[in-house]
Amino acid sequence: MRALVVVLVALSCAGLGAATSAAAQQIDAARAGVVGRRVTTDSSDLLGSGGDVSLPASPLRASPRLRSLAPLVSAVAPGGGQFILGDNRFIAYAAVEVLGWLKYAKDARDQAAQEASFRDIARKVARAGYSTTLPDGNWTYYEAMRDWKNSGPYSEATDGSLVPAADTNTFNGHQWLLAQRTTPDAASALAQYERLAYKSDYQWSWQNAQLQFDIFKRTTFKRDDAHYSGVQDLIVIGANHFLSMVDAFATLRLSMHTDPAGRTSLGATVRW
Repeated sequence: MRALVVVLVALSCAGLGAATSAAAQQIDAARAGVVGRRVTTDSSDLLGSGGDVSLPASPLRASPRLRSLAPLVSAVAPGGGQFILGDNRFIAYAAVEVLGWLKYAKDARDQAAQEASFRDIARKVARAGYSTTLPDGNWTYYEAMRDWKNSGPYSEATDGSLVPAADTNTFNGHQWLLAQRTTPDAASALAQYERLAYKSDYQWSWQNAQLQFDIFKRTTFKRDDAHYSGVQDLIVIGANHFLSMVDAFATLRLSMHTDPAGRTSLGATVRW
């Protein structure tokens, strides 16, 4: 994937650099008073007296209006604008787009598989015996389960009243300690504890299950890897859309065209 992106950037920079350099030489010569003119360079000056320019044929070349939409088309579908303009670089942009989405789909499937795996381990081992409902938690919940071997009870009381967990080596006990240290009074501390501590439906313990705990942690780390890989895939896809759009716009402004005499020229609209 990285190799394709490097090739894509190199192709774009090489093509645009050559066009910009040639146009710049003519722009310098036109500064003596030319306003809003198209400056052109005969292809024989660029390629030699016997040079021929073979432009890629596009079935859409005859539609100026559609050509003007090439940058927008490339922003939506990388390579589409290059195809409209008859530029063979559309193959590279399209290839990066397809491979990028295939890679993202693979990473998304991998992430989903890892999430299903660590949820299953948690239900069968760490959460077994604490609840019959066992609702799935969010990612923060499973991160807490990875970082803390025991959740601790939500309440130490058996009469239905709320008495926060006292053992600070458990997740709930640590939350109660933090609440007492970071709030101005007991009522505020208790309210914060109620928001952050996990109730009995989410209680867990990895006691006497070190092997399963290690497998659970490795699975959550694999989930993290798949998630971050998916984010990188989306960044590459977004960059491909942007680069294709800029490339199409530059190609449209610095374009190869044929004059009435049949000579191929390189030109750009120059405004002072």
